[in-house]
Amino acid sequence: MPKQGWLHSRWYWFHYPLSLRGQTLWSQPLQAWFSPEDETALEYMLHLQEYEPVQWVLPREGEVFIDVGGYIGSYSIPAAKAVGRAGRVVILEPESNNRRQLEKNIALNGVTNCHVLPMAAWSSSGSVGWHQDAHPVWHRVEADQNDESVAAVSIDDLVRHFSLIRVDWIKMDIEGAEVDALKGAENTLMRFRPQLFIEVHETLKSVTELLSKFDYTIVNATFDVRPKRHGWILARAS
Repeated sequence: MPKQGWLHSRWYWFHYPLSLRGQTLWSQPLQAWFSPEDETALEYMLHLQEYEPVQWVLPREGEVFIDVGGYIGSYSIPAAKAVGRAGRVVILEPESNNRRQLEKNIALNGVTNCHVLPMAAWSSSGSVGWHQDAHPVWHRVEADQNDESVAAVSIDDLVRHFSLIRVDWIKMDIEGAEVDALKGAENTLMRFRPQLFIEVHETLKSVTELLSKFDYTIVNATFDVRPKRHGWILARAS
C-alpha cells in the first residue's frame, strides 16, 4: 500500500477517476447500498464475486446466520435480506473503522435483523491479543501479542447469550484464527449442524482435522494461493 493510502495512489485514480469516498453507491452483485471509505471497501462491495465464491452462501428465509469477521457487510447484509424478518444475523467485528462502515451500511439498507458485536471469535471468552494492520482486511487476532487486545467471545457463548434455538450458517473470515474460533464452537456445531463457509489462511489441514472430529465434510473448496495455502471452503455435517 502507498504510504499515503490507496485513495491517493495513481492506481486508484486510474481505476476510479472520481473520488467515491463517503458516497452512497449501489452494488449490483450484492444488491446492497454502501458507503466506502477506502479502495478495499469499493472492491469488496463492487467486485467481491470475482475474488470469492459468494455463490456458495445461500441462506434462506427464517435462518440464523453468524458472520465471524463481518468487515463492512459484504456477506451479512445480503444474508440479512435473505433470512428476512423471521431470521437473524449476528455479526462479530472487533475493528472499529470496519465496524463503523458496517453499521452505516446496515442502516443504508434498512436492515433491522442484524446484531453487531465489537468482539473477536476465539476458543474461549475474555480478551485476546490483537494486530492492527495497515490494510483494513488484514487485522487479526494474535494470542501472544500483549501490546493491544480486544474483547473475545466463543461462538458457543455467543449462542447462549442470544438464546439461539437454531444456527444455520457460520461464515468466518478472520485471518488465520479460524481453528481457534472453531474450537469455541463445538457445542454449536454438534447441536445445530450449521453449514460452514470459511476462508482458510494456511490452516486447511488443521481445519479439516478439526471438522472431521465433528463429523463435517468439505463439499467445496477453491484456492488462490497454491498449494492450498489460502482459499475458501464450504463444509456440511455428514
